Amino acid sequence: MSMQTLNTSRLDAVVTEGTGHGFARIRLSDGHAITLKMQPGAPAAEEVFLSPGLTAPDTEAWENEDSWEDWLTGGTLGNESGMFLDVPTEALRDLIVQHGGEHDDQEGEEPAPRAEAVTAAQAAPDPLSEITELHGAFEHGYGADDIRNVFGRICDAGGPYLVCVWDIADEYGFGGNSEFYAEDEEGWLFELKPDIYRWLTGQQDAPGPLETWVGAYVPELVEFAATDDRHNYARTER
Repeated sequence: MSMQTLNTSRLDAVVTEGTGHGFARIRLSDGHAITLKMQPGAPAAEEVFLSPGLTAPDTEAWENEDSWEDWLTGGTLGNESGMFLDVPTEALRDLIVQHGGEHDDQEGEEPAPRAEAVTAAQAAPDPLSEITELHGAFEHGYGADDIRNVFGRICDAGGPYLVCVWDIADEYGFGGNSEFYAEDEEGWLFELKPDIYRWLTGQQDAPGPLETWVGAYVPELVEFAATDDRHNYARTER
């Protein structure tokens, strides 16, 4: 099969429609997956997560540069999490084609090669099993960079889109007291079960089933003075 005829219709749809505040997953025919966040019609994806074992090409398009991360942290973001920033659409398409195109079944629970029979042993794991390493991630505190990395991992694993609302944002970044919430695709915020905070800070061993994480709608939280569009908000800006 020629590379030109390989299916990339899922990518085309994501590029056209965007992903809102969440992420979209593209299953590849060889057993891997790409999860990305982008705005409608944008020339590049804001964030791209590669499934374990899927290696990014050694090209400029995958250099993972991000001026906001550099400004906030004084360094560059590492690639241990499998996350890349500002990846051009055509670079994504090339990677998909290199791995045999898109899988015929985009709704499946786990990336798998075409025509492969999924046995019970191959069934998709509980999403929580993919983020167990986040237990205690905030044990020694957290900043906006930690929020982006950890909350991004949770969303990529199939969890809700979480955000942190800080007191202030200034030239040094986000700071002050903070609270965690869940955000839907319309931008509405919802209460988050306290167990999530206790799990991330190492105070309890597990956060509970994903379906129990999100609570009541919080109508008073509708406008913020600042945001990085990647999990952080501030009530006031200086």
